[in-house]
Amino acid sequence: MPCAVNGPPGRSAMLGGMAMNGRELAVDAAETMRSPLVPVTLERLAALDGYLEAVWPQLRASVDTAGFLGSALYMTDMALDAVEEVYQPILSPESLLDGALDREQLTQLIAVTDVFHWMQPQLLLLCAALAEAFERPSVGGEGRAEPREPSQREQAHLATAVALASPAASPLPQLAELLGMSEPPELYRAVAVWPGYLAVAWEELQHLAAYPGFRRRGRALYFYARSSARFLAQPLRADAQALAAAGVPAEAIEQARTILGDALPGLATMMMHCCAIRTGLGQRQREVVGV
Repeated sequence: MPCAVNGPPGRSAMLGGMAMNGRELAVDAAETMRSPLVPVTLERLAALDGYLEAVWPQLRASVDTAGFLGSALYMTDMALDAVEEVYQPILSPESLLDGALDREQLTQLIAVTDVFHWMQPQLLLLCAALAEAFERPSVGGEGRAEPREPSQREQAHLATAVALASPAASPLPQLAELLGMSEPPELYRAVAVWPGYLAVAWEELQHLAAYPGFRRRGRALYFYARSSARFLAQPLRADAQALAAAGVPAEAIEQARTILGDALPGLATMMMHCCAIRTGLGQRQREVVGV
């Protein structure tokens, strides 16, 4: 599991009867979302003195519910609806097999993008809840505590090897600049493991932001995630006052606020791009029946 976090020494939180530091909590958060990859946003939060130790034990039970996953999957359908309105890919699995990929590589690419398809909306909800928690003394508590049922698809996600290409690998720096991001997003670093695919796919995908409907839906996902914080199964108390009372230093509190503010718009945008990538790979199924 890619995770290069070394949390501050001496900090820990009790989770399931075990004392866990920030790095271990980030890994647990990824596993609770059934992700084999520890997202960089969690890595950065884990590196802050005491922050994840204060918030993740409050969030874990809510993330591990059927309602949390259902909200995340509803957002994937929101994204797919908008993608299909503006993007009709020239690429297809058949055309990719003509030279960009062999059949095994295509299968691996579909598996990796399916991991992001489920992980990114969950991470967006998680980060949005933490961002909302800065705005009021308590958020959440209105959702149901029904645990999510194990699924073969999630087990397949956990067993999927997700590698990330170097952020300096072409065309990732140029891609990040065009997307208005300070660094290449993890989704495209994962896809760049197959450079032949990315070279041809980016010729189409780079134009998506030119469509107003695509941009509007990305913003809608952001606001939907923020508003969904009230449906956490358990209340979350993580404003500056609560964090300070838990022993989180003021600098770490402000850094957490900045990390979350920087991450949220990009996560919503990458949800849209993941749906577009999957559409070109022939993956168009809705996740929530009737949406």
